[in-house]
Amino acid sequence: MSTELNNPEKGFPKQVQQTLDGSTISTMPKVRTTSGYMLDWDRNEIVKQLMKETQLADRFYGVPGITRDEAVEIAKDAEARIRKMNLKFLSGPLVREIVNCVLLERGHTEWRNIMTRVGASVYDSCEIDSGLGFESHDNANQLDNAETSHKKKADKMSKEQNLLLMPGNLADLHLNGDFHIHDLEYFGTRPFCQDWDLRYFFYYGLMPDGVGVQSSVAGPAMNAEVAVLHAVKVMGSAQTNFAGGQGFYNFLTFMAPYFVGKTDKELEQLMQMFVYEMMQMMCARGGQTVFSSVQLSPGVPKLWKNKPVVAMGKVWDGEQGTKRWVYGELEKEVRKAFRALMVVMLKGDAWGKPFSFPKPEISIEPDFMEEDVEFNKANPDVLSYNDLYRLTFELAAKFGTPYFDNQIPEYRGAGEGISCYQCCAYQFSANPTDDTQFDDKLYFRDGKHFSMGSWMVMSLNCPRAAYKAEHDDEKLFEELKYLMSKSIEVFRVKKKWMDHLLDCNRIPFAAMTPKDPNTGEKGTIAVDFDSLVYTIGVVGINEMVRYHTGYSIYESKDSYKFAIRVMYEMKMYAQKLSQENGIEIALARTPAETTAQRFAVSDLLHPEYAKKAECNMNGDVELAKRELENGSGKDLPVYYTNGTHVPPSADISIIERINVEQTFFPIVDGGNILHIWLGEGNPDPQGLQEMAMHIAKNTHTGYFAFTRDITVCKDEGYVASGIKECCPKCGSGNIDHLSRITGYLQSVNGWNAGKKQELVDRTRVDPKNMKV
Repeated sequence: MSTELNNPEKGFPKQVQQTLDGSTISTMPKVRTTSGYMLDWDRNEIVKQLMKETQLADRFYGVPGITRDEAVEIAKDAEARIRKMNLKFLSGPLVREIVNCVLLERGHTEWRNIMTRVGASVYDSCEIDSGLGFESHDNANQLDNAETSHKKKADKMSKEQNLLLMPGNLADLHLNGDFHIHDLEYFGTRPFCQDWDLRYFFYYGLMPDGVGVQSSVAGPAMNAEVAVLHAVKVMGSAQTNFAGGQGFYNFLTFMAPYFVGKTDKELEQLMQMFVYEMMQMMCARGGQTVFSSVQLSPGVPKLWKNKPVVAMGKVWDGEQGTKRWVYGELEKEVRKAFRALMVVMLKGDAWGKPFSFPKPEISIEPDFMEEDVEFNKANPDVLSYNDLYRLTFELAAKFGTPYFDNQIPEYRGAGEGISCYQCCAYQFSANPTDDTQFDDKLYFRDGKHFSMGSWMVMSLNCPRAAYKAEHDDEKLFEELKYLMSKSIEVFRVKKKWMDHLLDCNRIPFAAMTPKDPNTGEKGTIAVDFDSLVYTIGVVGINEMVRYHTGYSIYESKDSYKFAIRVMYEMKMYAQKLSQENGIEIALARTPAETTAQRFAVSDLLHPEYAKKAECNMNGDVELAKRELENGSGKDLPVYYTNGTHVPPSADISIIERINVEQTFFPIVDGGNILHIWLGEGNPDPQGLQEMAMHIAKNTHTGYFAFTRDITVCKDEGYVASGIKECCPKCGSGNIDHLSRITGYLQSVNGWNAGKKQELVDRTRVDPKNMKV
C-alpha cells in the first residue's frame, strides 16, 4: 500500500474555497503522477483510466470492462471522498487506492484487481537495495549487486501481478503453501528452461535479439574461436527469454567439426575460453552468471556416427556441393576436446576455485563401456574411454564438480532416442515412438532439430497432503490428485498468457526464424513450443510417508513400498491428465531450493497443520518457532526433504541410501538426482570411479553427483577442502564456503536458512571408504 503525506506543509496554499453562504468546501490540489508530471485535478481522468484498464478483465477473467455511466459514478464517488479528506498532497497512487476502495465496496473485485498497483513499499525497496528483505536468499545463484536489487523489485511487482490476474483459487493454493508455482515472477512472460541443439546455430548463424534489428546478425561460424563464442552467446541470449537454465545436448560432438587439426594446447585454450566466458559473463537475470550445462560424451555416440555434420552453414550430406562428412569421422576431435575441457576444469580458476558453470553433465553410455580397440591402436596419442572417464573422477575427487548422467539403465532408452539431464536435474528426451519427425531431426532435414525443454514447473506440498488425509490412503491419493488437477489449471493459464505473448513476438530469441544461408528463405523456428513439457514436482515424500505410516522410507519396508505406490499412483494420474489435456506432463523431483523451506514454514504458520508439521519436518524446529514468535521473519532453519530422497541427516550407509533412492528414478521421468556428500578427506579417483560404475551398471540411478565442501579465503584467494571456520593458511575469517545446494555448486552465503541447516545436517561419506 502506498504511504501518502496527510499533514500540511509550510508554503502549501490552503485547499479551500468559500461558498455564497459563507461555508467552505475543499478544492483539489494538483496531482503528482507516476508518469512524472504535476497536473490539475480532473475527474474525467478517472473515467478514462477505468474505461481503458478494465478492458483487461475480459482477457484475464472473462468479465466485460466498465461502462461509461458506471465509470462516471465511481469517479464522482472518489472525488467526493477526496474532497472530504482535505488533503494537502495528492498523488496518482493515492487516487488509485481510493478508486479501488470504491470498486471493492460495489462488488467489482475483478475490476479492482486490474486497477490496483503492484510493487514494493519504500521501506521494502530500501531493504532490497541493501541486500535484505524480499527473497534475499531465494536463489543462491544471485549476486550482491545493483542488478540483483533491480531484479528483486521487478520480481516483487511481477509476482503480485501474476497472482492477481490468475484465478483466485489457484493463487490461494500457492499462497497457502499447498503447491508452489516456480518462477512466478516470469509466469506471464517466459517459458522455463531449454536444452539447445547447437547444429541450429552452426547452420543458421547467430541473431542474439531474435529479430536481427537491435543486434548485429552473424553468419554461421567458420572457425573454432567464433563457434565457441557463438555457443557462449546463445546461452547468454537465451537467458532473456527463459526463466531457468540453458543447456547444450551432445555438446562436443556438435562442436567437433571446428576442432579438426587443433593441437592439444589449442583445444585447451578454446575450452578455457568457453568456461571463463560462461563464468565471467555477468549478463543473466539480475546480473548473475549464466545458469548453464553441457552434456559431455567421451566419444561420438553410435546414434550420431553416420549422421551428416552440420557446421559452417552447411549440411554435409554430399548434396548441394558438399562432401559427405559424418560425425563418426570426428571421434578423435571429440576425445581430445573432452580431455581438454577436463584439464581446464581440473586446474580451476586463478585462485584455484572450481567452475560452477557450465555444469559438466558426464554421459555414462553403453556405447563407451567397451573400448574401440582398433581406434585406440591407430591413435595411441588419444586417451581411451576409460582414461577420459578417469579424468572426470579426478575432477570429482578434487572439486565435486561433475554430474553423472547415467544412460545405461534400459528405461533411459540409450541408442534408440536421445536423453539428457539439464538445469537443476531435469530430464528431457526425444524418441522415434513419440516424435514422427525424429529421423528428420537426426539428419537436420529442412532445418529440423531437437528442441527439449519445459514450459513451467509446479511443486506439491506432499507432507501437507498427509496431514489432511490423516492416515487414510484413499484420502491421501485424492488430495495429491486434486493438487495435480489444479496444477493443470495453472498450466492452462500459463499457456493462454504465453500464446498472447508469442503473438506479440515478446519471446523473440526462442521464436526466431532466421534466414537460411543457402536458400535465403525463412528458416525453422528455434524452439518447438508444442514440444515443451509441463513439470509437476514432488517435495517431502519422505515426510509425507513418515506422517502417514509412522516411519521414514528407509526405516520400514512397508513405508518404502507405500512411497513407491504413491509415486506410481501419481505417475499414472499424470499420464491420464496428459492424455485428457493433450500435453506432456513430466513427474519430477524438483530442486526446491526455496520450496522445501517454504512448505515447512507455511505448515508451521497454519493453525490446522502446525502441531502435525513441527514433529515431522527437518531442521531446528524450536529455533524456528522462537523466531516466528519474535517476528524475526520467515527465513527459518527448517525444511522438508527434496523429492523422494532419504533425509540428508539419515544415519545410514551410502549403499543403503542408493538402494532406496534408485527405485524412484524410472518413476519420476521429469528428473531426479542422487547426492553423495563426501567428507573432508581426499577421495581416491579410482574409488569414486568404481563406485560410479557400480551405480551406473547395477542400479536405476539416472543422475548423481559427488559433492565436496570447500572453503575459500577471500583475502588470500586460498582454497581448502571442507567447511572451515577460518582460512587454514592465514587465519582470516573473511571466508566463504562452496557446496552443492540442490543441483548446482554455489556459495553457501547465498543459501536460505533452511538449506544452511541441511548443510549442517548432511551425513557425509568417508572418502576413504568408497568401496562397493
